[in-house]
This record gives sequence, C-alpha cells and structure tokens, in this order.
Amino acid sequence: MIYHVLHSSTRELRILTPAEVLDMDTDAAGRIVIHGADGEFYYLLADESLTV
Repeated sequence: MIYHVLHSSTRELRILTPAEVLDMDTDAAGRIVIHGADGEFYYLLADESLTV
C-alpha cells in the first residue's frame, strides 16, 4: 500500500509507505490525518486502492 499525502504545513506532495506511517486518525473537519514516522503530519489524498 502506498499513500499519496499532502504535508499539513508546507503543502508538499509526498508518497508514504506503511513503514513511514505511525498512525491515522480523522480531524474535526473529517480529513484523514497521518502521523508520519518522521514526526510530521500529513493529509491523506489517495491510496493505491483507488482505481480510475
């Protein structure tokens, strides 16, 4: 599984692997927030389960 994410403060697009994800939760706005192994927070944009 890979996760396409947006850094919560810099808005940088990144791809994270499961080894880079410590935890996932939702915020008050209903967004999925990922706590990365690097100590940073990201918003989930998509994962590889989405198909076109």
